[in-house]
Amino acid sequence: MQNKKRSCIIWGATGQSKVVYDVLVAEGTSVIHLFDNNPNIKSPFTNIPISYGLDGLLSFIDAIWQEKLKPDQIDCIVAIGGGNGEVRETTTKLMQSHGFKPRSVIHKTAGISPFADIGASVQLLAGSIIGAFASIGDYSIINSGANVDHDCLVGKNCHLAPRATLAGEVVVENNVFIGTNSTVLPRLRIRSGAVIGAGAVVTKDVPEGAVVVGNPARPVVE
Repeated sequence: MQNKKRSCIIWGATGQSKVVYDVLVAEGTSVIHLFDNNPNIKSPFTNIPISYGLDGLLSFIDAIWQEKLKPDQIDCIVAIGGGNGEVRETTTKLMQSHGFKPRSVIHKTAGISPFADIGASVQLLAGSIIGAFASIGDYSIINSGANVDHDCLVGKNCHLAPRATLAGEVVVENNVFIGTNSTVLPRLRIRSGAVIGAGAVVTKDVPEGAVVVGNPARPVVE
């Protein structure tokens, strides 16, 4: 069980951070600092400062030591969406290596079967459904209204965009992005690094690294 009274820092200062911030504020968690790799991005929250890159993180650590705080007293979340799953993993591990404690973000309206297996540092957002005996890998995002049906296996670093649907017994390997309102039919396999376009209906297995769109979904030909 996560201690919601702990302070938290967020890496990422664009759209996904706003969604994560909304969940944290609603549960009573205090967000005290943001980080981003892009120095041109400003904090979207007027009362929360932002720092940039590893140098910014190290400066923040120096500052909290001055206040008699230790990194292991502060939780961390990487709020970077889209097909950036590997970045979520490496950035989370970077923050963890400096003592911060990774945590998950789970919206109060997420429907999670007691028989589901939920990994570390996941984000299960408003109205998402994780069915019986489904599994969600580390660093994955199940976005608002997305549905992972019974016995689905979702690997690490994946992102199901809003209202994406996996029918029963689908296997999604690592680093997969599944777009908004897309549907994957039962017992299919989406291999590592694949991208499913918004609104696609997937009727057959998707090869590694493929980009598929349409109904039925077909590979994009460059």
